[in-house]
Amino acid sequence: MFTRSVFCRVLIILCIIMILFTTALTTLSYRRMQADTYVHDGVLNTVSTVRKLNYSLSFGKPLDKYYGLKELLEEVEELSWDITGVCITDLEGNVIESTGEEISGITLQNPDNEYLVRRDGVYAFVPFDAGNIIIKQNISVINDRTRDYLKFLWGIDALILLAVIVSALITSLVASSNGISLKRFKITSILILVTAQSLLGVLSMRHLDNSYQQSIARIAETTSLTVERDINAVIEKGVPYGQLKGLDGYLSNLVDDIPELSNLSLGMQTQATQNDMTGFDLDIDGMDSGAVSLLCYYDKELIHSQRINNIIDILILVLITVFISLEASTFLTRHMEMKSERKKGQLYLPGFRLFVFIQGITFTLDVGFFSVLSAKLFRAMELPQSMSFLSGMPNTMYSVAVLIGLLGCSSLIRRFGMKRMLIFGIVMGIVGYVLCALAVNLSLLIMARFVYGFCDGIIINSIRLYASSQSDPKMHTRILVEYMAAANLGVSCGVVIGGLIADVASYTFVFVTGALLGIVCLFLILFAGFPDRQEDGDKMSFLTALKEMKKPRVALFMIAAVIPVYIATLFVAFTFPLFGDEAGFSNSMVSGCLMLNFIIVAYLTDPISDWVIKRVRPDIAMGIYMLLQTASIGVFVLSGSVWAAILALVLTSLWDCFGMVVMDLALDHVEGTSTEKCTLLQMLFGKFGLVVGPVAITSWLGKGAAGATGVIVIIMLVGALIYGSSLVFGYHSQLRKPDEGIKE
Repeated sequence: MFTRSVFCRVLIILCIIMILFTTALTTLSYRRMQADTYVHDGVLNTVSTVRKLNYSLSFGKPLDKYYGLKELLEEVEELSWDITGVCITDLEGNVIESTGEEISGITLQNPDNEYLVRRDGVYAFVPFDAGNIIIKQNISVINDRTRDYLKFLWGIDALILLAVIVSALITSLVASSNGISLKRFKITSILILVTAQSLLGVLSMRHLDNSYQQSIARIAETTSLTVERDINAVIEKGVPYGQLKGLDGYLSNLVDDIPELSNLSLGMQTQATQNDMTGFDLDIDGMDSGAVSLLCYYDKELIHSQRINNIIDILILVLITVFISLEASTFLTRHMEMKSERKKGQLYLPGFRLFVFIQGITFTLDVGFFSVLSAKLFRAMELPQSMSFLSGMPNTMYSVAVLIGLLGCSSLIRRFGMKRMLIFGIVMGIVGYVLCALAVNLSLLIMARFVYGFCDGIIINSIRLYASSQSDPKMHTRILVEYMAAANLGVSCGVVIGGLIADVASYTFVFVTGALLGIVCLFLILFAGFPDRQEDGDKMSFLTALKEMKKPRVALFMIAAVIPVYIATLFVAFTFPLFGDEAGFSNSMVSGCLMLNFIIVAYLTDPISDWVIKRVRPDIAMGIYMLLQTASIGVFVLSGSVWAAILALVLTSLWDCFGMVVMDLALDHVEGTSTEKCTLLQMLFGKFGLVVGPVAITSWLGKGAAGATGVIVIIMLVGALIYGSSLVFGYHSQLRKPDEGIKE
């Protein structure tokens, strides 16, 4: 039971945590949108300049001999007050000409990026045939818009907090004199917090949508200024407006460079603004003001799609905050229940769950974009496509490190203790993140990822080994349940938060954020109360487990089933982000899709796996699982469309809900096998699949992400056929009798 005052305090604390976190995430999302549209608006000023440069250079004139560069740059600078400097660089990055504020030493971390945000300004990169135009814009514009949005949110936050306080007081007043039960507290707090969070999300979405529509209007206005400038430039050379030729072609080419516009046309009178069109009066030399107008027609389909994307972004952020609020609620209530029972040297379950949740967020921040980063650094090396397998080497070396950590984890825990091993694993994760932040090329990233791999290799396997060492079966199950629930929710939040930070700041900032959160995890290890020493138990080594491979059924299962299935898991964390990058998804959109996968697995594993296991024998269910995975991913490979990719992501998540469970049970029917030894073998061969998988996939990247995913389908299909044949035709003599138990 909770007293009324405790109930009110806990609910208010949770509300404050929720609205602060939501405000931070939605502000980041809003700032990213403002930066995108602001840069896009500024880049439109260079459309005519790029065309003039490319036209002149097409005759063979070298860039450093191009006369009139200064005048071209001054024309761009004069178009808008917030353009503080413009320069032209060659392909090697050497400055050829500049005007306004000095621009030097400005380079993009990733060659596929379009702009760089720094404290002194926003630098937009506009490529042309012989180099880049770099525009320096005033950062205060983005800061001012973000500040206004933040003030709006603070006002909404204050109203929501007030509403939650009133709701908490009313709930406590109608409660019984004995207090509020734990069950009632959870239900009431969830209802109040989710309602408040939904309201905050709706208001945020509305404000974000209004800002986006205003940005579209600014793009149309900038386009009208560009047209006005170009027409007047021709008139200054002595050609009257009435004798201008090729205007329709000029406007058509201009539309090609502005995705938000579907058509441009010139008229002789102003027309009223409509839903799909805006008219602007042009100030044409030698003509009366308003005599010529430009009609800008919007691409309604594209704008509608972007508005939906903005709404999805906010919804995802709202959902993330709900998860974090629920975890905070779970921790606070259980901590208040169990803090008096806490004993030194014993695992403290509320602290354990909190540690797993935070480390799940911390060490999955880069899941949504890491394969894309590797591919970009490979392209920056300008190597032949035949060496594209190198872009998969960071993931491969990561898996190698995980495998090494897996092989040595058990003996190291027994020698140094559980707590020290977890601390070492977190430290390796922090060091790996720092090295990733410093990696400026693919070689350094490969080394950094190898170091980082020891983090997961130690933490995940240490916790599984710790759970299996418990003499109390109930404690063993409880630790695993807490771990799976908290880990999946943490991963769901981590991939989205990391993707959003990558969009707003940079990949480097994501790695730095991860390193800082890793330091928090070090303190949570102590709070969780991990013991210094693990309980004594039977020593199990991989050398002992490898003896199980003498049984043909076991060897065939590991090679034909386990390795292909683990390679298939790379579709989610490896090839889907690559496809998202090809399709033009933002990092946060890719992360939001991946979040869907983790949520499905987190919440549907228990009901789906129970339903399957009660109706189908595990070894047969394993074969069905492989065929379903092959078919689902195969649809994406054949179609290569966005909807096929998302459908494949959802379907593979559903099949994983029972497939990754029956994999542990698939050899239970084989006579003489040890479940524990087979589990260790599965971990070993699974990691081997993750080592070779990225290299095999990236060797086909020249065919696109969908084509590269075809490697997964081929491997899965061959494995499913071999494994299915073994079920139908072979090894019946090795099956256990129905009344025979599992033998060690």
